[in-house]
Amino acid sequence: DLASSMILLLALFSPFTELFPNLYMSWWAPSNDNLAEYERKWYRRIVVVCVVWVPILVVFSRIVTTPILVAMAVLIFGAFAWRLVAFSRELQAEIDGTAPTMRAELPERLYVVALLVLFTAIYFNVPEDAWRVPVGAAGIFIGAGLIGRFRRGPNRSLPVDVAARVIFSAGFILNLHNLARAAEIL
Repeated sequence: DLASSMILLLALFSPFTELFPNLYMSWWAPSNDNLAEYERKWYRRIVVVCVVWVPILVVFSRIVTTPILVAMAVLIFGAFAWRLVAFSRELQAEIDGTAPTMRAELPERLYVVALLVLFTAIYFNVPEDAWRVPVGAAGIFIGAGLIGRFRRGPNRSLPVDVAARVIFSAGFILNLHNLARAAEIL
């Protein structure tokens, strides 16, 4: 239906924020290394998560039961909140030149679990061409992994980071399309 299609369009904000990481809305630290500004703009990442995930969960509710939907929401928003705090402490330690007191790796694993649940449900609910779901998922995971490794630090590479942003965005958009097909709104 048109309303579900329109609300799902809001989720396109995620690839936008990853394509332009120096707007300080990305899941990952910016490529310009302005960590202090990234830390000051923490509220932007909360807005992005809500603008992206609420529409996805609304449409996702059409293909799963309420307990699965609630579990997904808890996993996604819980992992994000936990990562926001952990990554903030990690970056503040980097800014201060001290050892981090908390690592942001466990919340990222919870996020991966939530995504795998989402992709599995989409896979079993798309009417045809289910192979598109793992292709989109691979794009998301490969792009995210490359962004995490090559945006900052000793392996920093602008060409790889830019390619990773494109791979992530293509995978994300493909699975938004797959979610819409699974929910039968296309």
